[in-house]
Amino acid sequence: MHYAIITYGSRCDVQPYIALALGLMARGHEVTLLAPENFKNFVEGYGVTFYPLHGNLEELIYSPEVLSMLKSGNMVSLLRYMQRAGRKIQSQVNQGMIAGCLNADIMIASVLSIIWVHSIAEKLNKKWGILQLSLPSTPTKEFPFSGLAFFNFPAYNIFTHRLVRFLYWQFNKKDLNRFRKSLGLTIARKSLLDLISKENILNLWCISPQLVANPKDWNSNSGITGFLTLPAKKRVIHPMDQIPPGLKEWLQNGEKPVYIGFGSIPIPDTDLFCKILNEIIIQTQFRIILCKGWSDIPGLITHPDLFVVKFINHEWLFPQCKTAVIHGGAGTTAAVIKAKISAIVVSVFADQPWWGKIIEDKNLGIHIPFKKLTAQKLLKAIEISQTPEMRKSVSETGEKINNEDGLKIALDAIENYFD
Repeated sequence: MHYAIITYGSRCDVQPYIALALGLMARGHEVTLLAPENFKNFVEGYGVTFYPLHGNLEELIYSPEVLSMLKSGNMVSLLRYMQRAGRKIQSQVNQGMIAGCLNADIMIASVLSIIWVHSIAEKLNKKWGILQLSLPSTPTKEFPFSGLAFFNFPAYNIFTHRLVRFLYWQFNKKDLNRFRKSLGLTIARKSLLDLISKENILNLWCISPQLVANPKDWNSNSGITGFLTLPAKKRVIHPMDQIPPGLKEWLQNGEKPVYIGFGSIPIPDTDLFCKILNEIIIQTQFRIILCKGWSDIPGLITHPDLFVVKFINHEWLFPQCKTAVIHGGAGTTAAVIKAKISAIVVSVFADQPWWGKIIEDKNLGIHIPFKKLTAQKLLKAIEISQTPEMRKSVSETGEKINNEDGLKIALDAIENYFD
């Protein structure tokens, strides 16, 4: 079989699908991975056939408009801006998906492409399925939609999922039907998300069942598999993963450090963050390794207990740290738990507060929304993260997750469904 895997987003939205591609290739399948054009070298470095999709989400996220909205804390405006920006390039992305999937037998869609891939599969008469990395949005009575987790009881939980699906359809139906018309397809009168559920399309969520149990009321072809992890023996050293000069020596010459990094998300308020970080470095004995990514942090002090990197390989570094202060993205959260260290989730938006709540509920760390972050709260969180109870919980859960084989479960489910 020839699989076309379609994803869009930042590195954490691409890397797990490389693991999936390698798994399918090892079972004798042909794979083409469609992703934003800036990931060409990353994907092809693993020997996976790459097809570029228009755009670069990471450049968009670091635009002056987004940085301004992040600093103001206006998440509603941010989401609207991102949706408008997405609309501007959706047509070009759609054309790329069509071209990249022409020779494939089966299409695998990520969360941002579901309704578009559904229509493309209909036009091309292709089989297709869904594989998502976070945010379980398939309706269930067992938990609410992540962004509306204010309560947790069956009627409310179902309501939140249905509400989000309704709003999503209202926002996208005009553009989608314009696209369907261009393909010569009939107009969709009802939500395609509801139709997909009724059709019982394969819908896999690649997160650990240790963190989210598989709901009993999901369709037979929906399920939670476990995280998708790149096999170590096939891991390619990406330029962003190079170990900076002096870091190994710095790690060896003192106690384990606290890692701080926000992944591909810009730091919302660099002035506030810098003030907090400087205060912690001056007032404590903590050693800190800061992964600043693309963020510019003016005013950061130079100190022997602070090591600053632009990018770093999480799988290599995290086991050498005592705790990790992160934004709470699915990929980074998984890497922290697998390293058997606690996570302090300083959430900004999207699924990050949801992951923060899960981490706290499972006694694997602490959740602090960025807008509530202070030096005192962060210091208290670091203190709690080192308690024997939390360290024991993290070690046990990390061991269980490391013994899972989410990739095999996902591959078996895919082959069984499309056989």
